[in-house]
Amino acid sequence: MRFPYQLCTRWNLRMALCMALLGWLGQTAHALESVQLQLKYLHQFQFAGYYTALEKGYYRDAGLDVQIVEGHSGNEPLDNVLSGKSQFGVGSSSLLLERNAGKPVVVLGVVFQHSPYVLLAPQTGPTQGIHDIKGKRVMMAAQSEELIAYLKQEGIKESDIIRVEHSFNPRDLMDGKVYGFSAYATNETDMLDQAGFAYQAYTPRSVGIDFYGDNLFTSEQEIATHPQRVKAFREASMRGWQYAMAHPEEITDLILSKYSQRNTRAHLLYEARQMAALLQPVLVEMGYMNPGRWQHIGAVYSDLGMLPKNVSLKGFLYDPDPRPDLRWLYLGLAVAALLGAVLWLVHVKRLNRERQSAQERIQASEERLAFALDGAGYGVWDWDIASGVVLYSQRWRAMHGFTKDDVPDTVAGWEQRVHPDDVPRVKAAVQDCFSGKTDVFTNEHRALCKDGSWKWVLDRGTVVSRDAQGKPRRMVCTHADISARKEQEELLRHLNETLEQRVAERTAELVTTIDQLKQTQASLVQADKLASLGALVAGVAHELNTPIGNSLTVASTLENQTKGFAEDVAKGLTRSALDAFVSSAREGTDILMRSLHRAADLVSSFKQVAVDQTSAHRRRFNLEHTVDDILLTMGPTIRRTSHQVVTHIPAQISLESYPGPLGQILTNMVNNALLHGFEGREHGTIRIAAEMQGVDHVKITVHDDGVGIARDNLARVFDPFFTTKLGRGGSGLGLNIAYNLVRDALGGQIQVDSAPGQGTTFTITLPLTAPTLDAHTASVSLPL
Repeated sequence: MRFPYQLCTRWNLRMALCMALLGWLGQTAHALESVQLQLKYLHQFQFAGYYTALEKGYYRDAGLDVQIVEGHSGNEPLDNVLSGKSQFGVGSSSLLLERNAGKPVVVLGVVFQHSPYVLLAPQTGPTQGIHDIKGKRVMMAAQSEELIAYLKQEGIKESDIIRVEHSFNPRDLMDGKVYGFSAYATNETDMLDQAGFAYQAYTPRSVGIDFYGDNLFTSEQEIATHPQRVKAFREASMRGWQYAMAHPEEITDLILSKYSQRNTRAHLLYEARQMAALLQPVLVEMGYMNPGRWQHIGAVYSDLGMLPKNVSLKGFLYDPDPRPDLRWLYLGLAVAALLGAVLWLVHVKRLNRERQSAQERIQASEERLAFALDGAGYGVWDWDIASGVVLYSQRWRAMHGFTKDDVPDTVAGWEQRVHPDDVPRVKAAVQDCFSGKTDVFTNEHRALCKDGSWKWVLDRGTVVSRDAQGKPRRMVCTHADISARKEQEELLRHLNETLEQRVAERTAELVTTIDQLKQTQASLVQADKLASLGALVAGVAHELNTPIGNSLTVASTLENQTKGFAEDVAKGLTRSALDAFVSSAREGTDILMRSLHRAADLVSSFKQVAVDQTSAHRRRFNLEHTVDDILLTMGPTIRRTSHQVVTHIPAQISLESYPGPLGQILTNMVNNALLHGFEGREHGTIRIAAEMQGVDHVKITVHDDGVGIARDNLARVFDPFFTTKLGRGGSGLGLNIAYNLVRDALGGQIQVDSAPGQGTTFTITLPLTAPTLDAHTASVSLPL
């Protein structure tokens, strides 16, 4: 009879405790407690769960009056929660760094199971990479330390970039104000896509940095002072998130009507779709966080020198259901306390086993989904190696035209559909992965389709679980259709073979042509020792075109009038016809003579320039006259632009030097200014001036009032083949040739001064008497 009595006593005790607890809760449920939630940024779907909890009454049901406050810089959550202005905030994985720095923050639950942080850059070409960001301006938001960790992992120090304040406006990236732009893959990418802006997105996950994204946090003080309020707020918030992700369109309309119309409905729905893959609301309980995952995040920070080794998580992760401390109930009940303690320990052990089992299942779900996300758009197969059971995704079956009933859930269902010729190679690759010889199983092979055809596929996977002896227990793989790529590879191979044949034929033709040109050149040199006049010929032709054209027109007119005069003579010449013919002939003869005299003057000027530029002849010449003759030959080139060339050269300066190289130097500099100096400007001026330097040197300056040269390019302007307009008229040799001629042929010095927006000045200092060149130097340095 004692046992029933003890049982009754324990039952009465428990009932009394429950009634006391309910009474205490009832007293606190009448008045709503006011709390504040500080967001990271402006209102958008990123915070949809909190709006839902407020508008659906979940916070009110929990006894809370919640005020949701927007953020701007991203620093407000940490500052306001620590100061007590806000009780709760939205943070990121960087809170682990703040905790280690001595700030008493506590993470209540994780919302984003994977971080949406990416680093955006304008798309520049096929060889673009993350290291192009060095030396560039980058906008990096607060709480984006995982991006800093990513750059360090890639060998890029924070000092390698120019970090500027974040504007959170993607237009700054599109306008070229910055090269790097930290962003959420759920948000700014849609804005860039809508604008048609080509960009490159770099994610930390590409180097194995897979951090948690947004989380909900508070302070140690808030938990110690208001533990029930913290628990109620967390539960209501996660309930709001569960509803928001299940009803994205409803919550989108809620945001637009009550919070912000800054973003369009289409953009908010885009954000919701992108967030679904990062939150995993179906597979992972809202707010769940894995301590092992946090340890991994700490280890990554530690490897990069951002945290000490083996950082402790004690007190950092909130436990919504801590083990109750009931020791005070058992102090006066010796036997009952002992029995209760034993029962409680048994119960706790069972709970721990159940929790550990649940965590293992959730972790397995995380690994499966993470791997599937990495192969976005691919089929997935999950192999339980011990049982031989394989789970094939719907996409895997559809890729080959199969339904669920067509392929058994066994490894044989996969092996039987591998092409017989590929089976040995596939099995060898699997075995290498099992044995640890390779970390990743990768194989390209042919797979059978339902219609009997073969499709090229790429299987890529890894062993995600091993037993205590290291034997594989589970393997997850992606399955991609690469038939189109294989067809392109075959087409490319064929084109390469054809290309090689065509290149060989063209090379043979080129060799023959070069031999013919060499023979022709040798004949011309032997016969008349003529040299190519290059661009001079074009100038001569253009300048002579007008007088010679006029002469041809007058001569043609006289020819026609002479024929008419002969017909008049045959019919009977009249006095008036004779006078008209004589008058017309006299006028035509005058025009003809003026035009021919003009042509003769031009030929005389061009002749001297031609002799200078096609020989290594040294002579005394007047600098002013020589520059005028050079600009005369460039007249057509200059007149095709809207720019002008002016000179200021004293008439008394004469040199004993090589006018040919000097002409080529000035020609190259004027051409360089016309091509590069005035981009985006309608009118510009090039000034050529000279003045004596002492008694035996002259300084020549060529200045343009154009856009100037960028500082990074200034030291390279004289390098061979350096040009900013490759393929658009620039060869990159003009200034290099000018540099060599000044130093080697004329015995002088040349330098350049420029600044963006302030024009460019080339300064050439030459001796009045040039050094005598030996035969080798003359053949290398002087123009032909």
